[in-house]
Amino acid sequence: MCDYSAHTIVIKMSVEVDDNIKRQVKEIFQHMEKEVIVKLFVDKDKCLTCTQTKQILELLVELAPEGKLKLDIYNKEDNPPEINKYEVKRFPTILIHGDEEHKVIFTGIPSGYEFGTLVEDILDISARKVTLKPENLEKVKKIDKPISIQVFVTPTCPYCPSAVRIAHKLAMANPNITGEGIEATEFPLLSQKYYVMGVPKTVINGGKVQFEGAYPEDNFVEKVLEAYKAA
Repeated sequence: MCDYSAHTIVIKMSVEVDDNIKRQVKEIFQHMEKEVIVKLFVDKDKCLTCTQTKQILELLVELAPEGKLKLDIYNKEDNPPEINKYEVKRFPTILIHGDEEHKVIFTGIPSGYEFGTLVEDILDISARKVTLKPENLEKVKKIDKPISIQVFVTPTCPYCPSAVRIAHKLAMANPNITGEGIEATEFPLLSQKYYVMGVPKTVINGGKVQFEGAYPEDNFVEKVLEAYKAA
């Protein structure tokens, strides 16, 4: 777990991607099978990282095979109906899905270690495959009530991607589940609300169940089932 304080950490945004990483991502994206749709919600007036987030996503579209990665951008100023449809409250917000609309969400800029999370999510959705253990997948598919999973992260935390990835996989597995990675330093009030002092910090159903650290898949699923039983 990485220490975190919303009061002391200064957000350092660097979205420059060197040529070596570009080559790696381009090679990885050659394995994309079906189209992935990325929806980006921005607020041009008040969002500090929307421009950089847009640049990151546009780069990924360039690196993907033609027709495999589609980017739709929605500006808050235009009041698009999609903001209400997807209940977008913060900017930037990224939603990723394929033929079926999963609630796979990243709120904040996917920089640092979370850049890799975004790439892996795109590959999974492109393959239309959920890479959970079969026994966990079976448990998760039985969830028939809304479950919200929020994972607070920072770009410099090496333990955070595994937590976000599990949350996103659960969202891919069951439309009743929302899996959201939240960049903690960009949303300090929300982080303070849930007493985020270290990342990753996972909050389920608004704090009914919460825990710190990168839990293994089995333990993570058990926590989700605990929240489901209490719902």
